[in-house]
Amino acid sequence: MEFPSALEFLEMFGIAPTEEGSECCRYVKQSSDGQVELDISFSTVADSFEVTLRCAGRSVMTITSEKVRLVELRRDSLGSGIHVLFDICGVMSEATVMLEPDVYCNWWTLQN
Repeated sequence: MEFPSALEFLEMFGIAPTEEGSECCRYVKQSSDGQVELDISFSTVADSFEVTLRCAGRSVMTITSEKVRLVELRRDSLGSGIHVLFDICGVMSEATVMLEPDVYCNWWTLQN
């Protein structure tokens, strides 16, 4: 698994990693009103991707999955964010984490 570089995150979103290594990376992005925060991390060792949602500084939800196939930065008419594909025992799962214009996360697994 390859993930976007710190330079790509900085260029697209203006954020630097809060943790960075050759095998893992972590980013934190606040909503435009400062009330919501997404903590995003990925690891090449575990082939994993994780998102933690915090509201007013309190952790509300964490979603984690292994078996990451692809992590890519995307920009379209709805905004900019991260698109992640997982392959879990032949079942495709996806996550979209929007960082601009505001933070938003959508994660789904659908079996054919």
